[in-house]
Amino acid sequence: MAWIKRNDVFEGIIKKFPGYNIDEKILKNWAEKGSEIEVVREKNRIGFHEEDIVKWIERLSCSFIKLDSDDYKKCFIFAVESYYNSITKSDFNRAKQRDVGEFLTNQIQGKLGEIAVAKLLESHGLNVQLDFDVTGQIPSQDISQISTRRNVWNNPSIKVSIKSTKFKNFLLPVPENEASLEDRKSDLYVLSQVGLFPNHILRIIKSEKSDIIKSCDKYIPSFDLIPCRVGGWIAYNDLIASGSLTGDQIKDKFGIQMASPNFIKVTGELSYDWLMMKDLIIGN
Repeated sequence: MAWIKRNDVFEGIIKKFPGYNIDEKILKNWAEKGSEIEVVREKNRIGFHEEDIVKWIERLSCSFIKLDSDDYKKCFIFAVESYYNSITKSDFNRAKQRDVGEFLTNQIQGKLGEIAVAKLLESHGLNVQLDFDVTGQIPSQDISQISTRRNVWNNPSIKVSIKSTKFKNFLLPVPENEASLEDRKSDLYVLSQVGLFPNHILRIIKSEKSDIIKSCDKYIPSFDLIPCRVGGWIAYNDLIASGSLTGDQIKDKFGIQMASPNFIKVTGELSYDWLMMKDLIIGN
């Protein structure tokens, strides 16, 4: 079976998907740490089988989404309202309280990830409503309503949790204390990877032509489309089947620090059968 060197594969993928800010480090994370494609090693050479490369590129192609400034502004407003309306300033995987900048970034990233999933489902004929109401409570599910026909909305047949993370990441973590609570656990978990710019707040301020940065906006890049990838999904029973890992076990295995035990799946263990996911949400 023919195989191609890793660097050549990565170079080809970077060229194939311009505008997604993909680099070799990101692809290495997904391919190797995420186990999305079998690695072939021959002496000092590393590569992939040609047939596997084709399947991997197909997976990437059907998973990429770009979000615009309107999507961002909706998430920004939600994040600010959340900060001032009693949504917790910490999360299941962190022991310390986040400052306002970190809080806004995490909330914006989370909601952008949800929008990416919604747009992916829309491309497959399923419209969904997301929960953007700030109530001070953590919603029990991220998809509140679904529609396959114009102006006809129904409840989803299952509870869906959308876990957003940075674009480069390859883990779907679900805290054990979340998955064990009857009112918090979901039937299906979706990983959404968001390429949010580190200077996203400055970029949106610049785009709004605020006087506060008028003298220095030449240093700030313009707001651009935000690359996202819906990394895959997994059903609850499959998620918990192999048990949870402690914070120390996660650190030893993946080099990532988490404060509490989590059920962990890498992207290569997730399904990207979007039509099946759609059918599960509808109840077909």
